Amino acid sequence: MADIDLTTFLLALLAGAIRVGTPFLFVSLGECLTEKSGRINLGLEGILVAGAMSGYAVACLSGSAWLGVGAAAGVGILLGLLHGLACSLP
Repeated sequence: MADIDLTTFLLALLAGAIRVGTPFLFVSLGECLTEKSGRINLGLEGILVAGAMSGYAVACLSGSAWLGVGAAAGVGILLGLLHGLACSLP
């Protein structure tokens, strides 16, 4: 019985790690492409968290998950544009 519980726990732990780590994997892949262009953005995790928080807030306040997704994308785009502008100015 203890072996089944340990196996279930380990599988749940692995599934949770994959579920939580996937957005960070996408951010890391995006940073690899950004570094090929000659820019380094050390704030990508912050942009990810800001988008997630704003998406959650908009989804809770409006009741629409799609509106939350749009808000998260919008915040990510705005912060990315801000970083691009800051890097392009002397």
